[in-house]
Amino acid sequence: MIPAATVAALAARWFPPPSLAPRPPWTFPPLPGAADALLVWALCRGAGCPVVLVTDGRGALETRHQDLATLAPDDGAAPLLYFPARETAAAGGADPDLTGERLNALLALSGRRGGGPFVLATCVQALMQLTLPPERLAAETVALTSGAAAAPDEVARRLHAAGYRFEAEVAEPGQAARRGGLLDVWPLPASWPLRIEFCGDTVDTLREFDPESQRSVARLARAVLPPAREAAAGGAEPGSAATLWDYLPPDFAVVWADPQSVQEHAALQEELIAEAGGAADALTLAEAQAALRRRPGVWELRLSAAEAADAPAAAREFAALPAAAEPAREALQPDGLETARRRLLAELRRRAQAGETVLLYFDTPGALERFREGEPDAPPAAWRLQVGPLSGGFVCDGARLAVAAEADLYGQRKRLDRRYEPAGERPRAARPAGLRVADLTDLEPGDLVVHVEHGIGRYRGLFEIECDGRRQEVLTIEYAEGARLHVPVAHAHLLSRYVGLGRRQASLHRLGGKRWQRDKAAAERAIADLAASLLETQAQRRLLDGVACGPDTPWQREFEAAFPYRETPDQSRVIAEVKRDMEAPRPMDRLVCGDAGYGKTEVALRSAFKAVMDGRQVAVLVPTTVLAQQHYQTFRERLAAYPVRVEMLSRFRSRGERAAVLRGLAEGVVDIVIGTHALLQPGLRFRNLGLVVVDEEQRFGVDHKERLKEWRRLVDVLTLTATPIPRTLYMSLTGIRDLSLLQSPPRERLAIETIVARASDAIIREAILRELSREGQVFYLHNRVMTIDAVRARLGRLAPEARLGVAHGQMSSAELAATMRAFAAGAFDVLLCTTIIESGVDIPRANTILIDRADRFGIADLYQLRGRVGRSNRQAYAYLLLPPQGPLDAEARQRLGALQKYSSLSAGFSLALRDLEIRGAGNLLGAEQSGHIAAVGFGLYCQLLRRTVARLQGGPVPPLIDVDLRLDFLDMNPEAEPVSTEGRRMSIPSAALPHNYVPEPQHRIEIYRKLAQATDKAVL
Repeated sequence: MIPAATVAALAARWFPPPSLAPRPPWTFPPLPGAADALLVWALCRGAGCPVVLVTDGRGALETRHQDLATLAPDDGAAPLLYFPARETAAAGGADPDLTGERLNALLALSGRRGGGPFVLATCVQALMQLTLPPERLAAETVALTSGAAAAPDEVARRLHAAGYRFEAEVAEPGQAARRGGLLDVWPLPASWPLRIEFCGDTVDTLREFDPESQRSVARLARAVLPPAREAAAGGAEPGSAATLWDYLPPDFAVVWADPQSVQEHAALQEELIAEAGGAADALTLAEAQAALRRRPGVWELRLSAAEAADAPAAAREFAALPAAAEPAREALQPDGLETARRRLLAELRRRAQAGETVLLYFDTPGALERFREGEPDAPPAAWRLQVGPLSGGFVCDGARLAVAAEADLYGQRKRLDRRYEPAGERPRAARPAGLRVADLTDLEPGDLVVHVEHGIGRYRGLFEIECDGRRQEVLTIEYAEGARLHVPVAHAHLLSRYVGLGRRQASLHRLGGKRWQRDKAAAERAIADLAASLLETQAQRRLLDGVACGPDTPWQREFEAAFPYRETPDQSRVIAEVKRDMEAPRPMDRLVCGDAGYGKTEVALRSAFKAVMDGRQVAVLVPTTVLAQQHYQTFRERLAAYPVRVEMLSRFRSRGERAAVLRGLAEGVVDIVIGTHALLQPGLRFRNLGLVVVDEEQRFGVDHKERLKEWRRLVDVLTLTATPIPRTLYMSLTGIRDLSLLQSPPRERLAIETIVARASDAIIREAILRELSREGQVFYLHNRVMTIDAVRARLGRLAPEARLGVAHGQMSSAELAATMRAFAAGAFDVLLCTTIIESGVDIPRANTILIDRADRFGIADLYQLRGRVGRSNRQAYAYLLLPPQGPLDAEARQRLGALQKYSSLSAGFSLALRDLEIRGAGNLLGAEQSGHIAAVGFGLYCQLLRRTVARLQGGPVPPLIDVDLRLDFLDMNPEAEPVSTEGRRMSIPSAALPHNYVPEPQHRIEIYRKLAQATDKAVL
């Protein structure tokens, strides 16, 4: 916040009334830092009217809105609104979060059409998109008040008409679900879904709830439910669509930020629309500006990127912040950075002593606390330290004001890689993370299942049968020779989906046959041997002497507080587990498994920093040179403010540089070394090695793994892998193997949209232009170096607007390193590459990948490649391109179908059960167990392993629950009707879930399973 009196004084001098009298547009020269935000607030205060700030795209919009929020007047007299562009997915549909933000803004504008000042930040793409007319938005918005009359049927009908999708349960915004007198709905702009409880035709309660736990979060007195879509049938009939201008009062000001760039981005958007065959819900920029200029009470101002000849007087009062630390391309050296910071602080102190107001803004509370603790002299009373992200500082001499941002002090400008929150950080419901472990609810007729007592059969579906004169629901399983077993839903927990060995087709067991009992007994014997071996290994490791790290230092806490994002629950837990291992006297050997982009690198960074603070060296071992370069840059950037020396050993370094690094390791002056297999070479010496971090161990050969085994006996070893480990196996090995799972995605992460299509010039061009229009970057993967030049020529012809780079393994190390650095810095729009990018490359601006001849890749490869995008706050797209003509083999169709089906967050765990399960299990359990897994199925195997481990450890053995509950006096028919007895209608008590309460068969089965597996009242 900024003092309201300061803004009012500037407004009176710069924009005296009547500010909106007809006048030509004003043009301002480039303003330093975030000065344009202060200018906009002064305009809003002086003119006493709304101000619309228009940027050239989403990135600039987020930065400017962030600056406006941080520098808003502290009296809150004028609200700040945010109106982003609607982003249409490649396969249709719109991003629900962006649509929700737009509806939020439109609802707020609808309530302020009578006048009053406010600031609205938007971008040119949003101006060009048509939206709902104000009257239609009002008609489709449902307002509910606790205790007021509202018929549930009418509310459900209106929600359905407004675009809400009715499902069995609410899992994401735009969905609704009804069960008797309960109506669940998740409005698009809301952080949590809403549960409406009716009592007859009256709203009894309104509660926000957590969709995972189903527990209430907050009770509301009133709720407003806008429509669940922003459809605009432009051209269908007059008045069927509207522009943003239609929501604004007659008099307002428009500020164009960098008009030249706005024109260029608008032209790209128009070209994209034309390539897609035109759009009825879009305008050209010329049409949007013409509609604006037909309104006589509008004043336009331009914030130019070039010097203006006749700049207004206000522009001359701004100046750049003197002595600010400029961000460099490479990580700044701590000494140079500290010198620049001291110069800036001395200048700010001088201004404060001269009576000027000095404001310092920090991105996070942790950064503010670090500044307070590290500043030896107390800041003057005139200084104000506040938390608020700001793009850059400035000086306003007319207001005797100096503003400094964290970036000015520390020389690093943070990228908005996480999903932007216009209203600031707030608690939100977690989005569904996909199918972590496929279970019975994922069954489809024809799938193989395993019954604990009868073996492998084929699931035929959920049916109703009559037994002893009563009807009940059963799961029908077909066994060998056509025999069928009807399993009551109350015994559904005895079934698990069969997951076996890759291509091996399991044969059905005979009902009552002996083969199943033999297979199960053999598996139990093998499991006992495996568990005993694992427990023996654990006991041997506990006897080893290691070096225990001390507790966290103040620098450790500062380093972790500077992390600009909120840790996921899994991240916090795993970091605590790793620290506990490092502080123990025995060597650590922990495996951290997590999906791509789920925070494994941050876990490695914090553990490495802890080891260095304890006076020990760290080696980070990675499988590829590109990933080594990526980690090197990340580590140096995060550790730039600390006296920690980070070096790299890979073919990207010259022979002399490698020799210098080796000497530094032996002498102890290098604290952290990141490298490929060169780190495993004989003769490499460390002065005091304390921690080895291994990224993707499965990609190293047998000889390399033997070297790693030696390290495990001497130092702490932390292994990171994206190969999915199913939770069932993880639970089975708990206590005998140090495993940690990262399964919760970052809160703002979106699932990658996967498109399988025949390759064509039109699809490739549209995909590239779509990404360029939102200021993103594209990977185009072509895995044939011999023909890569021909593909480069083709891409240059299809998208001449794009800057194109090429990267493959046959390039020289210097050229490849320079290309990857340039792409990461944004010098190229499209990177034509081979699978050299497969492991760990993290470029948040790259959110579209096109994979040529995707039919030639396996699921594991495609999954890793798809994970190169979707690592930021943007919707990501993966195009799996097939040959333009010709048939595909059956296996390729199955692989691509699986990738398309499992495209949700954390889908790797479901893909593991489809294709990677045994490969992941083989790394942990050994190939000798594969036959037993195939014989009894993975689910039952893990259950037996867990029981065996518990028995050998002397703990309570988890039971194989088998409840035979006879309820002969109850009706098990879920649709039972009342019966007539002596003229009176009586209901027989029912022990089944009614169809009208839980209509979906899969959900009924899941509830029956959970009820049957409950072992005490707390679980129940």
